[in-house]
Amino acid sequence: SKKFITIIFVTMFFLWFSWFWMSFNDPYRMNLPSWASYTGLAFFIIGFGLFILSHVKMRGQETDKLATSGIYSKIRHPMYLGFIIWIIGFPIFTKAAFTLASAIIWIPQILYWRISEERELGKKYTEYQEYKKRTWF
Repeated sequence: SKKFITIIFVTMFFLWFSWFWMSFNDPYRMNLPSWASYTGLAFFIIGFGLFILSHVKMRGQETDKLATSGIYSKIRHPMYLGFIIWIIGFPIFTKAAFTLASAIIWIPQILYWRISEERELGKKYTEYQEYKKRTWF
């Protein structure tokens, strides 16, 4: 329902806002060389880019058709992969140890969403199993 979706989006917004806030206010900072911090920034940018590309592609996608072109021709779940990459990269960039450790909670949740979505897509689209064979993640 529309109300349930709204609640989910509002909750997700507050969770992501809190996570970013935690990254900047983490009480334990890692002692990392500059190159490691910039590598974290690169990971964050790549992850965020995958997230944006997946959303741009889905905006023009018909809801009754499986997305298999653009970024989706190579990666089945670029949004989830982007989340995982940025969850690792951003805390490395900000040198936030506890925030990086929180990936232990976030990544399994994202992988669970991915598995759940795979089941649903497999039921909805007969071509999904073939699509899985030619794509990654």
